[in-house]
Amino acid sequence: MMASIDESTSSSAPNPTNALVLPNIIYPVIDQIDKSGYKDIQFDMRSTLFKLEEIYPGFSRCFLQSFISREMPSLTSTTNTNELTLKLEKYCDKSPYFISSLHNEQVFHELNFRSKNLKRILSRIPDDINEKREFLETIKEIASAIKKTLDSVTNTLHYFKTVEGRQALENEKKEFIKYSKNFSNTLKAYFRDSKRDDVYMAANHLLIQIDYLLRTIKLYCETDQIDDCLYPSLSQHQNQMKILASTRYSTNNQQQYNLRQSSASSNSRQSYETNYS
Repeated sequence: MMASIDESTSSSAPNPTNALVLPNIIYPVIDQIDKSGYKDIQFDMRSTLFKLEEIYPGFSRCFLQSFISREMPSLTSTTNTNELTLKLEKYCDKSPYFISSLHNEQVFHELNFRSKNLKRILSRIPDDINEKREFLETIKEIASAIKKTLDSVTNTLHYFKTVEGRQALENEKKEFIKYSKNFSNTLKAYFRDSKRDDVYMAANHLLIQIDYLLRTIKLYCETDQIDDCLYPSLSQHQNQMKILASTRYSTNNQQQYNLRQSSASSNSRQSYETNYS
């Protein structure tokens, strides 16, 4: 049985689940509209929900919870969105995220296979976490899958034609490694405090980072247009990076200004002492 709904997170650490509600829960439902004869409104629904999520981060999650509360009140106390998005990952058709089959090179086939495998193992966490022995085995599989995925990503660098592209991929690799370490630290904490929800969120972060890695490779190694609606948190991520860069720039300017002021003050004092000693 799933834990009770958990919702609030600090603005400094946005909940990764917000970015997975659309692709893992709502988009699959919209895809079913095609089979019911409403394909003409499918695109509009996706783009509208995507824009709402971009403007109001977390909108999709609030919408889902409101729907459950109104239409299925008996599930309200037993639905954990962090767990649900992670668990549903293995059931979703994520083929648009992976590298096109037009690439016959082995490195891309290997990357697709390894990243899919990592996603699949991560999605097993809600089921395996109940049994310590199984969970420990799953953790070992995840560690191995992370390493193999990173190796596969590195192998694609040869196909990047620009310095900009290679730098973009290196940046995403650093983010992936950062969240991999965070996932590892969260697991260590879990064996002390048993906070499953933290594990679910750390795993969801990894799912998102895998998509970012694949998206970067698609951008620089494919000619097909990318469906940006698949990445509802990407612009938020980019905006956060811009804010951090701006903050660093302002801080550096302030530090340089302070150094100049300090130097000017020191020179003035030395001049004064020379003239009046």
